[in-house]
Amino acid sequence: MISGKRILITGGAGSIGSELVRKLITHNKIFVLDNNETATFDLVEELKQKGFWIDYHIGSILDDDTLHDVFSDFKPQLVFHAAALKHVTPGEKMPLEYVNTNVVGTYKVLDRARRWECMERFVFISTDKVVNSSCVMGMTKRLAETIVVNAGHV
Repeated sequence: MISGKRILITGGAGSIGSELVRKLITHNKIFVLDNNETATFDLVEELKQKGFWIDYHIGSILDDDTLHDVFSDFKPQLVFHAAALKHVTPGEKMPLEYVNTNVVGTYKVLDRARRWECMERFVFISTDKVVNSSCVMGMTKRLAETIVVNAGHV
């Protein structure tokens, strides 16, 4: 069990990230970084009704100023990186968006975590679609996996 930690969850209002928030909130201080204002608002309100409070920032993992602010203010001990574009069909229509978010975004979050030296663990949320992938989404997630593994922070 993870307890007593400051945990940053990127994509924390998404389907996977919000479940991590719900599972970890009882024993930890949670910070959500997500670019979806409505989903973040809904999650914050849901948790308030259950007696929990989370800190959050509406912003992009691609924005250096946002990452600087989040890491310098919150100083996470653990990072769950769940922010990603995850659907196959849109990835084929907008491959550059998937490269930017899934590859460049992962690199930026990982790099910021290393620079602040404020993390015990970096947990990268990936997908089974990276295995022998022939789709843009799977290939970008595989590249992101490689970045994280080669950084030695998994």
